[in-house]
Amino acid sequence: MNQALAAIPAGRWTTYGDVAALIGSHPVPVGNRLASYSAPNAHGVLQAEGTVAPSFRWPDPGKTDDPLDVLRAEGVLIDAHGRAAASQRLTVDELAALAGTFESTDS
Repeated sequence: MNQALAAIPAGRWTTYGDVAALIGSHPVPVGNRLASYSAPNAHGVLQAEGTVAPSFRWPDPGKTDDPLDVLRAEGVLIDAHGRAAASQRLTVDELAALAGTFESTDS
């Protein structure tokens, strides 16, 4: 999972579901893992509609940055409702290609 997350370029985001499909899991355990352990670009893993999960928290309790501000600074467009632009979403297949895997488990 960390390899896939590390491959997310600035200005792009993906979903818990896409990460889960890539690694053969379910979105809930992916979210739990990201909330409990440090992982690259965890702030770029959003809910399917492009919003930050209400339960999102940084693994480092000292980090208080708003994940939307971090995404904006990386070039992700955020609308007035707090949704990331769908055009900047990485699908499971795009994520698999960036991570260097040959196919997703979603096919």
